[in-house]
Amino acid sequence: MRPFWSLPSSRARDRLLQRISDYLEGADPATDDKLAASFTALFREHNIPIKVAAPSILVTMSSFHQNAANVVFWLFAWLLENPSAFAAVRSEIDKAVREDFGNFQSFIAEASPEKLDTPSFTLLNSAVLETMRLTSVQTGMRLAASDLDIKDGERTFPVRKGEYVVLDPRGAHQDKNSYPDGDRFVVSRFVQSEYQGDLAATAGYPYFALGAGKHVCKGRFLAMYEIKVLTVIYFSLFDVTPIRQGEASSTWESPKPSPRSAGTIHPVEDVFVRLRPRSVLQ
Repeated sequence: MRPFWSLPSSRARDRLLQRISDYLEGADPATDDKLAASFTALFREHNIPIKVAAPSILVTMSSFHQNAANVVFWLFAWLLENPSAFAAVRSEIDKAVREDFGNFQSFIAEASPEKLDTPSFTLLNSAVLETMRLTSVQTGMRLAASDLDIKDGERTFPVRKGEYVVLDPRGAHQDKNSYPDGDRFVVSRFVQSEYQGDLAATAGYPYFALGAGKHVCKGRFLAMYEIKVLTVIYFSLFDVTPIRQGEASSTWESPKPSPRSAGTIHPVEDVFVRLRPRSVLQ
């Protein structure tokens, strides 16, 4: 077993903090993009020094990418496993980019959380919610502030003040009483007859991918936006074809999840795909 040497990691962190600090020094909320301007304006409004603001930005960026990258990976893996679902999501994205933004370059320049939270991206929104339902493996724990009885159908579970209750979101997310075929990826599961917003389709379901109650994720709408933007970019720029491993298999299957996953599920093996540029930039 090799010893862990932290110096390279701390130096990389210092380099990132320096770049972020330099950016904040010269930031102009009047001309920066909306997200960056919001951060800068918030720090200046509350007189937060750069040496405090820069680590906050770094932690936020790390949090964004930690689970979002896995969600995007599984979104593509499960769509590639279902060519008709893949084609439907791509068709919606192409149509929305063309009709709502004009072209891909305009999408890159003008995209915002509000512009992607519209009926134009109904199926994409459903696909993201469904992917997060299946990939979330976090565990919640709550301390009982008083005696209470938790009812589940005809059963009752007494909980006494001071006891801890451990929640299992993954079990709830695959409960077939709430989600028919709960262990399967169904791209249209959260499509509403009338689109009402990013997370509105989860109302009435046990859905904990972004937390719940007073501990719900404060950045949940930003997380949804980031995942949608990444998905739109990948779909717009590339034709993606999965590469089967081994001659015996006639179909491509998504990888198995690792039992050692944390936060979101991780694959047990690499996935190989063939990327071909599309003509959106021509």
